[in-house]
Amino acid sequence: MNKEKFMKTKILSCCMAAAMFFLLLSSPAWAGEGLFWIDEHVAVSGDVITFGEIATPRNSEAEQYWSDIKDTELWRAPNAGQRIVLDRARVQERLEVTLGELAEASIIPREIIFQRGRRVLDDDKLERMVRDYIGPKVTSQGERIEFRDFRMPSPIFLENPYEEVEIESVRDPGPGRNSLRFVVRDGHGEVVRRHTGNVFVDVWVTVACAERPLNRGDVIEPGDVRFEEKNLAYIRREVWDGESGPWRIRSSIGQGQPIYKRHLEPVPMVSRGAKVDMVYEGNHLTLVVPGEVLEDGQRGDRIMVRNMQSEKEVRATVESSGRVTTR
Repeated sequence: MNKEKFMKTKILSCCMAAAMFFLLLSSPAWAGEGLFWIDEHVAVSGDVITFGEIATPRNSEAEQYWSDIKDTELWRAPNAGQRIVLDRARVQERLEVTLGELAEASIIPREIIFQRGRRVLDDDKLERMVRDYIGPKVTSQGERIEFRDFRMPSPIFLENPYEEVEIESVRDPGPGRNSLRFVVRDGHGEVVRRHTGNVFVDVWVTVACAERPLNRGDVIEPGDVRFEEKNLAYIRREVWDGESGPWRIRSSIGQGQPIYKRHLEPVPMVSRGAKVDMVYEGNHLTLVVPGEVLEDGQRGDRIMVRNMQSEKEVRATVESSGRVTTR
């Protein structure tokens, strides 16, 4: 019984091997390869959609078949203004009927959109247009420009050879989210259609940042500053250049954070609590007494100062870092 079972198993294995060998011999050389790339968006100019309108040969082997199959008729073309959407299964089924085995060599997208027209602008073409439009306008703003999160009105079908697409921006292009209008004009320059889209632009630039946490009242020293690359898309205020000054911190800054101009104020010539000479100038007499500054001030400012002999508070004019005058 075991011998009989062994013989049956051996015969079955031989049959399977022979079948596989026959399959390999009968399969075309291109089996499993993608010879033809099927477009996702197709502009149709005639009454019938042909294989040559939806496909592109990918290599020299595909070119051998191209002249024989490019004129193969597939479907009736949509009417003017009509859009037809076919999923992958329906496209595959039709190609198998018309092309036979060559249908297996076609790379088919999830769906194909057909519309009457001479040209179609898909995502790739629209994104290139956006880069060409925004790029030159933001290049001077940073050291490195990146585009991401494209939201395009794809596809845009152009109905005749005279239609063109222009891009307009809602505001001057810059870092962050940019809203765009895609305007379709006819041969006379008249607007026939409008589409909207947007894109996010990262603009990287090196700016002055805090080397350590900086607190209100700190005077910025060279060692308090480091330069880092930051994304202007997330910087909404004017950043300090890291060189001008001297400056004092008006509001606290965390370590590694950009130093905005609003964070800074000039270092005062005299600061609250400083000891100065108070000079009383009369018509015939000048008196100098020690004083204490009660508020910050620059040269020429009138600030409150306490006479440390009389404890009287008076308003005086800042003359220098150690001298104020009053009359």
